Amino acid sequence: MQIGITGGAGFIGAALALRLQASGHTVYVMDAFTDYYDVELKLERAQRLQAHGIGVFDGNVHEELGTWCESHTFDALFHLAALPGVPGSLTEPHRYIEDDIAMTVTVLEAARTHGIPHVFFASSSSVYGEQTGALLEQQATGNVMSPYAAAKYSAETFCRTYHNLYDMNVTIFRFFTVYGPSGRPDMALFRFIEQALDGQPLTVFGDPVRDFTYIDDITRGMEQALEAKATGIFNLGASRPESVRDIAAMLSERFNVPVRSAPARTGDVSMTWSNTDAARQTFGYVPSFTLADGIERMIRWHLERR
Repeated sequence: MQIGITGGAGFIGAALALRLQASGHTVYVMDAFTDYYDVELKLERAQRLQAHGIGVFDGNVHEELGTWCESHTFDALFHLAALPGVPGSLTEPHRYIEDDIAMTVTVLEAARTHGIPHVFFASSSSVYGEQTGALLEQQATGNVMSPYAAAKYSAETFCRTYHNLYDMNVTIFRFFTVYGPSGRPDMALFRFIEQALDGQPLTVFGDPVRDFTYIDDITRGMEQALEAKATGIFNLGASRPESVRDIAAMLSERFNVPVRSAPARTGDVSMTWSNTDAARQTFGYVPSFTLADGIERMIRWHLERR
């Protein structure tokens, strides 16, 4: 199949592109190389994609998606381009409307106009708001805690609308705290490892619990959904909630650095925990990486870059 990926130089997008290319698909990615975090990291990923024969188009979805779609015949389009992160959404909520809601509508319109058979949308566990326990897909009701979460939930609604109006095949993935080598620098594990290697204190905001999910489990689940032509909403998580404070304590002991406590950040939920029964039953998703193994792989990656 010919596969398009927006946000393809991002953490998840690049990993997905490499997996699908290795499976025999022809993959093209689009990325605007925005500066939400270090652009050099995105450029490194893009270079790796190109070295594997994956086409990389430097462009903005808002302005250039139509041109990109006209030059390919996509069998499926994965929409991963977005403005991530809760803190930024508190100070610039309108940017999240533009880059998380309006951009998704642009993708849906392009898919409808160009006859792309299947759209896969990357959503977030943040759409569940402040809840506890292993969350089922139907437990997202819109009662969210941040503009970022509101934008993702709204984008999901547009996806469902296009399915209802135009019988478009749409799949929504709700990712739970994705981590791994070449991850996002603003995420806790990336930040902890860098701080530990620099001999700096590890700062924990509040006392959060997160369902950390290794990148290879995420991309395998996405590929399984593609192969099964699954539609609907699916949690992709590890189903193993972990205390962020306990992880910091482990790294603190290993690298002999202190842990500092800070107040919980506004907009952050206290717990994420996925029930992945729907993904398992529909396309065989079963996460396999332990947190300990994933962290070791991350540490090796960080050390190799020094």
